[in-house]
Amino acid sequence: MKGTRVALLLSLPLAALTALPLPLQAAEVTHDPNTNAREGAVESYYCFWKGKYLIPSVRFPGAWKVDYNGKGATVSEAMGYGMLITVFMADRDPDAKKYFDGLDAFRKQFPSSINHAFMCWKIPANEKPPRDDSATDGDLDMAYALLLAHHRWGEEHYLSEAKTLIGNIAVSLVRPDGSLRLGDWNEMPGQTRPSDFMPTHFRAFGVATGDPVWEKVESRCYAILGELQEGAAPRTGLVPDFAVQKEGRWVPVQSGFLEGHSDGDYYYNACRVPWRIGWAELALKDGRAGKVLKPLMGWIGGVLHAPEEFRAGYHLDGSPVRNSDFETACFIAPTGVAAKALGNTGWEEAVFSYGEKKHEDYYSDSVNMLCLILMSEKPDIRKWLP
Repeated sequence: MKGTRVALLLSLPLAALTALPLPLQAAEVTHDPNTNAREGAVESYYCFWKGKYLIPSVRFPGAWKVDYNGKGATVSEAMGYGMLITVFMADRDPDAKKYFDGLDAFRKQFPSSINHAFMCWKIPANEKPPRDDSATDGDLDMAYALLLAHHRWGEEHYLSEAKTLIGNIAVSLVRPDGSLRLGDWNEMPGQTRPSDFMPTHFRAFGVATGDPVWEKVESRCYAILGELQEGAAPRTGLVPDFAVQKEGRWVPVQSGFLEGHSDGDYYYNACRVPWRIGWAELALKDGRAGKVLKPLMGWIGGVLHAPEEFRAGYHLDGSPVRNSDFETACFIAPTGVAAKALGNTGWEEAVFSYGEKKHEDYYSDSVNMLCLILMSEKPDIRKWLP
């Protein structure tokens, strides 16, 4: 059955992945009645995404990149998304390995000026080497994608690359208290970005390397999310784009901290949190993930009647930010993953129906693509977890 292995890859941490034989047998997995329809929708959306955003390098034959701005520039975040998407879709696209390897080759051509193991966060369309630093989320996704590639294709160099990257992340992007830096440039203590919190990745990193730091990182991320929700958004469960530590507790940043006036709001970074934490709940059945999701989804269910009503940005008290009176998939699609994780099938189905038809820009379409993949698979696959 198409999609069998991608379902297991999406839902299992590395310990379970390495214990499963290849190829997996179709009879091992059961599907929702509408799974075939959803798989078809995911394949269709992938064809659209690949055709619009996956483009060849202009300087390196055989290398590929994800078009970030419609003009050929890219960012490490986009490359991480591309590597995840292509490895997840490998059962449905015979060219997926070619694209994955091309993306991997491209990211290695542009190292950060600080830690050369990481990718420089932004690459211009002409691909002239910039001297710039890294962004944490892109390298986290790339490392996890390399682990999945090793399982899927069985080539040892993927695992070796992943371990090297994970080791550098542990040294350069993790503080002694387990909190994540914003990038290799971020030397100030007590600054982080909740959308970088990826428990599925951290669990797999720990299994792959045996390094106990990843359990510490995972626990710290949940603790930070809890402090933010309890202290700044007890009614809504919303979290900010960026957070800082103040008097021993994590709080939202002030306006203009790094990217703009909404840095302390639920905006274009934090909108990914329901996807990242929903994924963790689906894959790991960790009560800490469900605890983060429940207040947020409870607030959404109490104030909105349909996904299309979700606005493009909120203050943490639930009031819309200025100029947010429109809908976009990067805010809506992640709530579908959270709904799936919590068993809210009505909201999940409405979000999937919305997402499969929505075409916007690189960011929204890439987040949407990844969320559609997660929503297309049956969560009962977690019974294969050890």
